[in-house]
Amino acid sequence: MLQVEHVAKKFGDRQVLEDVNLKVNQGDVVVILGPSGSGKTTFLRCLNHLEKADSGSLKLADKDYDLGKLTKKDILEIRQKTAFVFQHYNLFANKTALENILEGLVIARKIPKEEATKRAEAALEKVGLLAYKDYYPSQLSGG
Repeated sequence: MLQVEHVAKKFGDRQVLEDVNLKVNQGDVVVILGPSGSGKTTFLRCLNHLEKADSGSLKLADKDYDLGKLTKKDILEIRQKTAFVFQHYNLFANKTALENILEGLVIARKIPKEEATKRAEAALEKVGLLAYKDYYPSQLSGG
């Protein structure tokens, strides 16, 4: 389960996120929808500490984190339990979709390549993208 409460983020005087709350149970599929500039990507980036939240809490796998005061250890724990892929963010242009997924599993999580490949292919199949595993980011839709 993932539970987020009271997330806030400002850029200068502009309040981008204010009191954002979300609860996602295991197996849930969630869509975050809103107009351009409404803070969707900033919110997701704050969850994985790609962007530092000003305040808020995150509960992940029965552990609580203060998003405004994460330690390096906390950040590592969160990133080992989560994965985020954004349009035009953090994809290696010279690697296929499958290779991009393998990167985190093999390098960060130290999963043997054969097992990581099985997991990555299962994840792609789950979201209906297994047929695109050998495509490069430039060959795929940004959405």
